[in-house]
Amino acid sequence: MSSGKRLRLKRLFRDGRALIVALDHGRRHGPLPGIEDLGSTLRAILPARPDAVMLTPSMVERYWELLSDVFVVARIDGTGTVRSTDETDDRLISTVERAVRAGADAVSVMVYPGSAHEQALWEKLARVAEEAELLGVPVMAEVVPKPPVFRTITSDAVAYGARIAAELGADIVKTVYAEGFEEVIRSTPVPVVVLGGVKQQLKELLAMVERAVRAGAAGAAIGRNIFQHEKPALVVKMLQVIIHEGESAEVAYAKYS
Repeated sequence: MSSGKRLRLKRLFRDGRALIVALDHGRRHGPLPGIEDLGSTLRAILPARPDAVMLTPSMVERYWELLSDVFVVARIDGTGTVRSTDETDDRLISTVERAVRAGADAVSVMVYPGSAHEQALWEKLARVAEEAELLGVPVMAEVVPKPPVFRTITSDAVAYGARIAAELGADIVKTVYAEGFEEVIRSTPVPVVVLGGVKQQLKELLAMVERAVRAGAAGAAIGRNIFQHEKPALVVKMLQVIIHEGESAEVAYAKYS
């Protein structure tokens, strides 16, 4: 691993853990509530000092003035939209070089194990990892098991995808929490962060992140459960208490509710 990649990973995982706020949903959902005005969303969230934000390269270019003090992960795929015939057909929308030129510190791509496009998605990850290695840029693979092979999310399914992602060059794996998450952590030799998924009650989100961290997760990458909350900065602060201070969900909620 190059010194550039090591340095960038250390900046993200300053104490071994990180909270990434995912704001890249527009490339799949269009103007999703909470990010219709992405500039306003960034202005609301960034004062709470998340460890990183994730945007598409085009949005990094558009809002660069707001991003000077935060680690930036660029989402460089996104052709599988929610209104396309197959949203797992997620192809590249940017090179790693273009993302770095825009200002990204790391890049991220999607992989859907079990889907009809699994082989092409793994190939995409491997090619991105090879390009990123030449530039000293970390790669985060977002791994979400899907039908027809995986109809339920189990720790076995998550561990399967996470381990393959690491084998193909991912430096970070973002994936779904499942009971028995310790198995995922034990079998994946890179930092694993848990995703937020569908909108849920705040206390449920905090409890899930607490369970993931206690199982060994290196943090979380959360999107709509932050930006669709009426007070997104407070959610960031609560999550930081769990992730960086090791407190319980109850303590985090009580501290900022």
